[in-house]
Amino acid sequence: MDQPRIRRALPGLLLPLFAACCAAPAAAQAWLPPQGELSLSFGYGNNFVNRHYLGTPANPGDNVENDFGHIRTQNFGMALQYGITDRLAASVALPFVYSKYYGTPGQNFFPHTIPNDDGNYHGTFQDYRINLQYQAVRGPVALTPFVSVIIPSHSYTYFAHTAVGRDLYEGQLGASFGALLDRVVPGSYVELTYSYAFVEKVLGIHHDRSNGILELGYFLTPSLSVRAIGSGYYTHGGLVFDTPLAAGPPVESNPLFFHHDQIGHDSGIFGGGGLSYQLTGSMEVSASYLTQVLGHGGHKIKDSWGFGITYSFSPTQVVRRYFPSKSAKTPGGTP
Repeated sequence: MDQPRIRRALPGLLLPLFAACCAAPAAAQAWLPPQGELSLSFGYGNNFVNRHYLGTPANPGDNVENDFGHIRTQNFGMALQYGITDRLAASVALPFVYSKYYGTPGQNFFPHTIPNDDGNYHGTFQDYRINLQYQAVRGPVALTPFVSVIIPSHSYTYFAHTAVGRDLYEGQLGASFGALLDRVVPGSYVELTYSYAFVEKVLGIHHDRSNGILELGYFLTPSLSVRAIGSGYYTHGGLVFDTPLAAGPPVESNPLFFHHDQIGHDSGIFGGGGLSYQLTGSMEVSASYLTQVLGHGGHKIKDSWGFGITYSFSPTQVVRRYFPSKSAKTPGGTP
């Protein structure tokens, strides 16, 4: 198996779609596109939250699942990735998030009785995600450090069950490691990504985050691949809430309460899988599924589906095809 078969821009889009309702890992790649290649990806994600992870007043660190209503989030996104050189690539993505809060039938939970949690869908653009990667080691084994920034596209509502994000700036440093495992199982590979996120402080509270992704893939055919995915995150710092009301009375005027989704000492582990199919030499479709298997704080994501399509091409070749130079039009370059 050669490395171009597992280069793809799509995961860099689908994981930000998954990230729309939680602190999900950053997405990166160990193998990069060749110089001059542009990848355009469109994706759709559908996340369902059915529980909240909270502690208890006696032990705020307990991992207790509570039913405080259900949330359905639909995400639509576009990502661009460009190979600046054979070793350097840049990408940018922006999701549009559309969600609604169901509430447990017949109930709504104080104090999330704000307009966005009225049982209807509300949507807006979330955060710009800009990524720069450099492939330090190339070949069957690859090592690619990266730097990323996350910039809110505008000031949006972050205090709501249906909040599209946390409305915080982030800077991330990390690296992706990849290896072809043909000597172990022909047609298989592994990718591992770790990043540390420097997150904007809230009320002076430190709450940076570690992110990780592990992917094991196997090519069933030259065009069809399947993969197992494990991911997780851990918040360094932040505050532990046994319930949002633990911010202390009076709730309505306590600033900690209105920022509990931003500054919680949250963590989570997710598992799932996906598949990709190469329709043509330049077009690929992909699907993935993740579910949260462990968490402390925040929402529990029961189901997270992602679907997308990626088209890769060389802009220079397109220009030459439709706007050939004069020398190409006439033999010897003479009129």
